[in-house]
Amino acid sequence: MENIDYLKKQLSIMINLFETKRFNELINKGIVLKKKFPDQAIFYNLIALAYNATDRGTDAKKILVEILKKQPKNITVLNNLGLASIQCGDSEEAERYYNRALNLKPDFPSALINLGNLKTNQHKSEEAKECFLKALKIDNELIPAKISLAGYYEQLGKFEESKKLYKEIIKIDPNYTLADKSLSLIHRYNLGDDHIKTMEEKLAKNIDEDGAQKLNFALGKAYEDIGDYEKSFKFYETGNKLYKKNIVYDAKIDVEYFEKIKDFFKNNNINPLNDYGQKMIFVVGMPRSGTTLTEQILSSHKDVYGAGELSFLKDAIQKKLLSENGELNLNTEDLDKEILKEIKDYYLERIKIYKNEKIYLTDKAPLNFKWIGFIMAIFPNSKIIHCTRDPMDICWSNYKNTFTSKSMNYTYDFKDLANFYKTYDDLMKFWIKKFDKNIFNMVYENLIINKELEIKKILKFCELAWDDNCLNFHKNKRSVSTASLAQIRQPLYNSSVQKWKSFSKDLMVLKKQLNN
Repeated sequence: MENIDYLKKQLSIMINLFETKRFNELINKGIVLKKKFPDQAIFYNLIALAYNATDRGTDAKKILVEILKKQPKNITVLNNLGLASIQCGDSEEAERYYNRALNLKPDFPSALINLGNLKTNQHKSEEAKECFLKALKIDNELIPAKISLAGYYEQLGKFEESKKLYKEIIKIDPNYTLADKSLSLIHRYNLGDDHIKTMEEKLAKNIDEDGAQKLNFALGKAYEDIGDYEKSFKFYETGNKLYKKNIVYDAKIDVEYFEKIKDFFKNNNINPLNDYGQKMIFVVGMPRSGTTLTEQILSSHKDVYGAGELSFLKDAIQKKLLSENGELNLNTEDLDKEILKEIKDYYLERIKIYKNEKIYLTDKAPLNFKWIGFIMAIFPNSKIIHCTRDPMDICWSNYKNTFTSKSMNYTYDFKDLANFYKTYDDLMKFWIKKFDKNIFNMVYENLIINKELEIKKILKFCELAWDDNCLNFHKNKRSVSTASLAQIRQPLYNSSVQKWKSFSKDLMVLKKQLNN
């Protein structure tokens, strides 16, 4: 009895550490407890979830495999091994773990939802939908299943179905503010909108910090819609300050990182691999520069498959070239043909999940601009489209959105934003000078002014014949998961050009920092 009470107390402490995001404390405490209670899977699971939350998927897998040897039919361990495998970039292994759990318990909601999310990322929309609906048959008020199903509809441009689900979630749990935030992004607000009132009422109550972050961004979007830019900015500013409190970002690290890449390629010529494998189009640039729009146009072409934002290139490069302390190892000995081939093979193996039979496949991870030197060595027959836009519009759009990736931690502060933009711009100027014939600059404003002419230029650069479908990109039914998913379902409009000027009074600090 004493042991049970002790276990309950320790478990309560660990859950509290997880909920308050004190992950390192949880890991240290959990390691001690699992030694004391080596058969208590709950400790292994919590440690693994904390490892996952701190981008240590490999450590999470190790500790879960340890308990799985003792408890091979533990469905929670199998499910968490799926999550850890996703963290490690291995979706095929994750799928095997989820299916093992579901073979043992077909009505296991967590595994169904996680498998559905994996299928969504693989563009297997109908399989994803089936998983979410199965989970909802088990429990019709299961919020994780509803939020995933809403995201599925959203990515396909079925916004009315998404809105309905988000409203159902808010009714079930008014404090589940992710639903408010998600709803705000696909809803057009008018003066007196009931949702604005309910969000302000929630914010006025003693809501937790995470909820306050999301509501501030949602209200910023709402007041921007109705044209109250002063109020909108205050909400965006508060939301960013709340996010900034809980993240770690040092601009010097990015500056040094980019300089290291630039210096290496300035002083070394890397012999490219022989052309083989899938023909690629890499769409790169600052986030919110038009990368999603560009991919949507290209993927409307009969010979192009739009794979979306892929992490595979970053994963492969970091797996092969990052030291244990996170330093980028760049020297000609390390970057030999064997390493380049391993990176390419890793990438090509991962994209097999899309079963693409078209001539080109697009990868539109914007931050791949860092890796252009590597792309030209690994995929010398690829096309690189660099999306550019007014720097103020880019930075403002970054500031008023939130991102799950830690690589976007520079977006919550004007100074960080300006520093990152200038560092990116410097690296891109270097790449363009070095690989001028291999990079096409897609200027967002030019596309808005003369859509047909700019699309013809893009297709010519990609050696693609004209396809009328590219003009009607907004009718493309493919799944899109980025912050631009609502905009690309509409024809081109010019209201997004110099949109920052509506907030110019509050953005002079940003403008000054960009110009310094």
